[in-house]
Amino acid sequence: MRKDKPRDSILIDYILGPLLALVVGSLLYQGLSVLFATLWPKLKLLLDLRGVTLVGTIVILLLGAVLFYFKKHYQKLYGLAEIGFALAVSWSSMMRTQSMSDATSWITVLAAGYLVVRGMSNFDEGRKRMAPR
Repeated sequence: MRKDKPRDSILIDYILGPLLALVVGSLLYQGLSVLFATLWPKLKLLLDLRGVTLVGTIVILLLGAVLFYFKKHYQKLYGLAEIGFALAVSWSSMMRTQSMSDATSWITVLAAGYLVVRGMSNFDEGRKRMAPR
């Protein structure tokens, strides 16, 4: 026998959660964009191309490890953050798309759609793991 979810839970899980994810993802995306735009010229002056590549690769590895830990322990929140980030990337890509011939922007928009699906999947799996049995 299946128990129906209360309306408040449905509202929070499927409407307010993704809206919060959009806001947080947008703020994170904008913050990282500003940080990257500020630090990139200084980093290029300090390091040669191999140094930038090495430092960038190490930073991505560390960031990936932190995100893996976050996903493993807070999968529902990770899914929401993934959805928000994907929507922020999509917004940014749509703003840059000038014509149908700009394939790179359209590929980025499609990739953002894929990230939304992954985020929803992670959110749903995390929600199911948290549900009482």
